[in-house]
Amino acid sequence: MNGLKSDEQINDNLLPSLPSSTISTLSPVSGLMNEQKVALDDDKQSDEHKQIEDERYDYLPQETSLKNDLLVKIDDISVKQHQMVCLLDDSKWLNDDVISAYICCIKDQVHVQNKNDGKVYFENPFISRLLKRDGGIGIHGDGTFMTDIVRNYLKYDMIELPINIDNKHWYLAIVNAKKSEIQVFDSLCWEFNRNDLTTMLQGLQYHLDILRRQQDSISHKWTDLDVTKWMITEQLREPIQEDSSSCGLFMLKFMEYSTEDTLCHPITQEIITPFRYKLASILLCWKTNTAAMTTMLEQSDIEEDPNDVVMLESPEDQNKAKSLNSLSFKNKYQSLISVISNMSLHALVGRLCSYIKSIKCMETLEKVWVQSSKPYPISLTLKKLQGILNEDLPMNRDCFNLVVRRNMFDNI
Repeated sequence: MNGLKSDEQINDNLLPSLPSSTISTLSPVSGLMNEQKVALDDDKQSDEHKQIEDERYDYLPQETSLKNDLLVKIDDISVKQHQMVCLLDDSKWLNDDVISAYICCIKDQVHVQNKNDGKVYFENPFISRLLKRDGGIGIHGDGTFMTDIVRNYLKYDMIELPINIDNKHWYLAIVNAKKSEIQVFDSLCWEFNRNDLTTMLQGLQYHLDILRRQQDSISHKWTDLDVTKWMITEQLREPIQEDSSSCGLFMLKFMEYSTEDTLCHPITQEIITPFRYKLASILLCWKTNTAAMTTMLEQSDIEEDPNDVVMLESPEDQNKAKSLNSLSFKNKYQSLISVISNMSLHALVGRLCSYIKSIKCMETLEKVWVQSSKPYPISLTLKKLQGILNEDLPMNRDCFNLVVRRNMFDNI
């Protein structure tokens, strides 16, 4: 399968779990809600149990970050807290920053860049806008900068360009050099409105013409540099988007799953809706997200720690790096809480159920999400939790017994 190599694994193992001092191991999200705490030591006095049990919360954690706090920094793309809020509201469009950050994640998957035996380049919305600008009003002071970017395109077989129509709709245009064709993936099939694409191609052509005049100084494998004359083909025959706000999410999946002729994986509204909420976790917990580490380094500089100046590869330097890595993980976890805490309890439970139902990775489904030890051990895997949410299946015996235990003893 093309797309993210471990798309399901990445999406299904994002929420970090913290060490617990309770007899129960809840799902990571349930753990965030602090529904109940129970002591490990069975010999503790009953009043101690009562004291711990009284620490239950009927509300989600309060907001822990400010709107301008940096939560995601992947490569040169930064996303602040207020820019992530669009992932918590079904009615919001994705902004450039969130889209650019996820495109960086796609680029991290080497096999995606070489899908279908062709080299693929994934552009970000900022550069697409600059190409459209150059096609509309001509070259600017950064013309050399843009020409160098287009020069790099000539090394690839396909260039995937995200396009936005008047801040209202996202779709994907693929410059397919092998076929001398412009392929359009639009979840709403707005064939009547391709002015943005036409203008962007004119901007691309402007820089290709400059490079053509420098033919002796460039080498490439494109057979035709007249992109404005290439055929434009609509890859979807009918709309697959059922709402008015998830076009950006569809576009990101198009970038992952598009091949030379079609999509290598089916994309439906049912897949896209839960993807919105996974996306926040993906960005926050992505392996190259350095936002938390950057924050810690800045704090370290402010505190003027005398250990700031150390010899490279010294033991002190290594220990400090380990400490920062630990704090980085903690900050990512707190950032995730700050995003989730914007949701109501009802909304959070609904999103969690949708998330559980969407998981298909067999390894993940066999993981234990809920455990209880009294009066005898009961463990629920993620697969059993999925069964609870399927109205067509009978309830698993362990699930039933755990619900009874919860209602009778209130100690899960």
